[in-house]
Amino acid sequence: MTAATLTGLGERAHLLCPDIGLDTHVADIVDLLDQHDLNGVTLVGHSYGGTVITAVAERAPDRIRRLVYLDAATPCDGESNNDVIGPKLAAELRAAAESNGDGWRVPPPDSVGDGLPEALRLWVKERLTPHPLRLFGQSVSVRSQAAAALPRTFIRTSMQSVLYAALMERARKAGWSCRELNGGHYPMFTEPQLVASALAELDA
Repeated sequence: MTAATLTGLGERAHLLCPDIGLDTHVADIVDLLDQHDLNGVTLVGHSYGGTVITAVAERAPDRIRRLVYLDAATPCDGESNNDVIGPKLAAELRAAAESNGDGWRVPPPDSVGDGLPEALRLWVKERLTPHPLRLFGQSVSVRSQAAAALPRTFIRTSMQSVLYAALMERARKAGWSCRELNGGHYPMFTEPQLVASALAELDA
């Protein structure tokens, strides 16, 4: 298993700048696949990461076995992450950047640590970093027949969210496999074993 850190985030936060776009993050993953000569990959995207893996599939379909959308955006051709999440949430991201991020950085949401044991909540909070705003508005092109043929799975973990219920229904109508897990929007923190087991079952 390989965990990719996108440019400007996490331990690569020192690279954060206003020019980072969706293409930057797509290149991060495509380069990772190429440099490590990875094939038969199950590529997992969480939240905005769904937009990234959708675009990556267009550029490197031959290296990918399956796409997994973990409570993630599922853009169609010409859609951006903002189009998927809707105008209300997109406006909230812009407002957060304008009020606390010099107009181009989205600060981490306080809700990330909700429901975690205190020690883990603090551990997570110390590692949160701002997110570039620009890339949320950049659209993806979904036209490759090879990418369209890839198996796709949607895993919904935000059980109270109208947005992710609608995205799962859209995925189901498109013929994707779908399942639900408890854990909220950050199940990699709240229910890591459930997430790992679900992904292992897909690989099996």
